[in-house]
Amino acid sequence: MWTIGYTGQSPERLKEHQQNWHTFHKTSLVGEGGPASGETYGLPWPCWGNAEMKHPGTHILYDTSKPVAEGGGNFRARFGVEHEGENILAVDSFSKGSEIEDGYPEFTDKMLKALGWWDDLTAEEKTAAEGKNWKTDLSGGIQRVAIAHGCIPFGNAKARAIVWTFPDRVPLHREPLYTPRRDLVADYPTWDDSKAIYRLPTLYKSIQDQDKSAEYPIVLTSGRLVEYEGGGEETRSNPWLAELQQEMFVEVNPADANDLGFKDGEEVWVEGAEKGRIKVKAMVTRRVKPGMAFIPFHFGGKFEGEDLRHKYPEGTDPYVIGEAANTATTYGYDPVTQMQESKVTLCNIRKA
Repeated sequence: MWTIGYTGQSPERLKEHQQNWHTFHKTSLVGEGGPASGETYGLPWPCWGNAEMKHPGTHILYDTSKPVAEGGGNFRARFGVEHEGENILAVDSFSKGSEIEDGYPEFTDKMLKALGWWDDLTAEEKTAAEGKNWKTDLSGGIQRVAIAHGCIPFGNAKARAIVWTFPDRVPLHREPLYTPRRDLVADYPTWDDSKAIYRLPTLYKSIQDQDKSAEYPIVLTSGRLVEYEGGGEETRSNPWLAELQQEMFVEVNPADANDLGFKDGEEVWVEGAEKGRIKVKAMVTRRVKPGMAFIPFHFGGKFEGEDLRHKYPEGTDPYVIGEAANTATTYGYDPVTQMQESKVTLCNIRKA
């Protein structure tokens, strides 16, 4: 957590927030009096230093109107100090109260020494910070001293719109690996297959070259529900939330449901373009367009129609189980983040 600036939290601080909900403003989320006065509820990222530093958390990123010590900040200097001879640090922009009234790089031990701030560290902090930067100094001293001088540990740079370190320097549309719009593939192709992304071979073009749209004509996307979070295991184990959303489902447009021969509330098979399939209830609704279907991704505990509740250790199974969306979604990975392509693929739907 040191590497991202999220070490100011502690169980004690978070518990104090939870036990004093009533003291936080419902819109700004800032504590108004009480033991957490001035802190943002939950101590959002970045929350600098150690818990004893009492950083309030950062509600709004890049807010230069506040001192860093009060939750202010600026754009991170993560990409060096120049590119092709051009300065990429901030110019005439800095957080309120910063003693460096211009752009600056990430803080290191050498930078503290050059600024004359090294002696602000304790003897123990000096030992820990020698040869380190703000991410690797586990004493927190570099972060503490930078913030004491009104600076943000990760530096102050210009925001960039051209990302020269990414495969696409500016964002481009690329058709999904499984697309019904074969006419767009020539103009908006995916990337070529790669022998190694994060050490793993990763396929792109060889998958997109296979046209699956006749067998799988419906665009399938996935997303969130208000009642659950993430994979849902924890929130589906909460009786109040579980009561509100008791079944996994697929949203289908009435025109598609009529063509495919099923009605609202009936069970259907949703099969993805790589043959994984899930058995779920149909929600027939105009919230999705013809040719499109939606599934939530908060469920688990069933697999291709089989109930797996008996495999949970006794007393650990959630109140609600259901098919996992990932069973029906398909291959595909962003080349920068390796995030999976679970928001857009193809499927077919049949009455169970």
